[in-house]
Formats: sequence, structure tokens, C-alpha cells
Amino acid sequence: MTEITFRYLQKPPSPALLEEIFTILAANMRVIAPTGLTYEEDRAQWLSCVPSALEKEARQMILIYDRDELIGFFQYYVTADRAVFMMEEIQFKEAYRGSGLFGDLYRFLIPRLPHDIQAVEAYADKRNVKSLSVLGHLGLTVIGENKNGISYHLRGDFALLREKYGNI
Repeated sequence: MTEITFRYLQKPPSPALLEEIFTILAANMRVIAPTGLTYEEDRAQWLSCVPSALEKEARQMILIYDRDELIGFFQYYVTADRAVFMMEEIQFKEAYRGSGLFGDLYRFLIPRLPHDIQAVEAYADKRNVKSLSVLGHLGLTVIGENKNGISYHLRGDFALLREKYGNI
């Protein structure tokens, strides 16, 4: 029996927690969008960017646990003008995909976000059909690409997320 909880990352994260987070990310990305680098190279690159990015007050991470086991995470930020909710990264361990966790996460999160957000945005690797499908289901549409052309830039109306998952 599962016992799912959502917890905001306490900053700064411990090195052990960063390792757990990266392990989940690496397992998924090896399948979805392999970089061609070794695990150690990917880890070093990730550790050179993410911990410092997480220090920013606006950047948040929700850790998803089944009892005491970290099973996923969701990283996001809200722009300074509170106009955009930017979904940066969502990862679950394979055994938990398709279990309804995404909806549970959003039902937890949406009521905790500012009420005046207008838009939701995300980037998704063009090869990640599952993510593109989920983002489309959330009402996001492609509005462009990232600088290197690997990912689509998507945007949607935040009110749709609020209607679907919030009680605002």
C-alpha cells in the first residue's frame, strides 16, 4: 500500500538528497533523451548547475515520497510579476508512472500558487512524446523552440489548470 506525500525542498538540499534526485532524473533521461555522456559526466554537469539554481528564492522543488522513499520531484518557478507559472522538471520513478501521481501533485500545488497567475509554460524535449502528450492534455500548445532547437516551448492558460486541479 502506498502512502504518498508531497514536501517542499528545504534549501539548501543535502548532498545525499541531490544524489537521490539525480538518480531518478538519470534513470528517466537515459530512456527519454540520452545525452551521450557517461553517468558521471551527466552527474557532474547537473551538479554544476542545479544546486545553485535551486538557491534562487523563486525556484521551488516539490519532493514526492511514498512513505520515506523519494519517488519523484517537480521543479518550477513563478515569474517575478506573477504572470507565468513555469514548469521546469517533473520526474517519477518508473514504477509510479501512470499511477495518477501527476493529478495528485497538481491538486496539492495549485491551491498553494499565487491566484493571479495568467499563463503556464514549459519546455519539452521534442523526442519526449509522453511529456508532449501530458502538456497537450493540460492545454499547452507549442509556441516556439529553445535556443538549440532540441525542445519545444509550450504555453497555456493557467485558468485551465486551476479549474481542473484547484478549488480556487
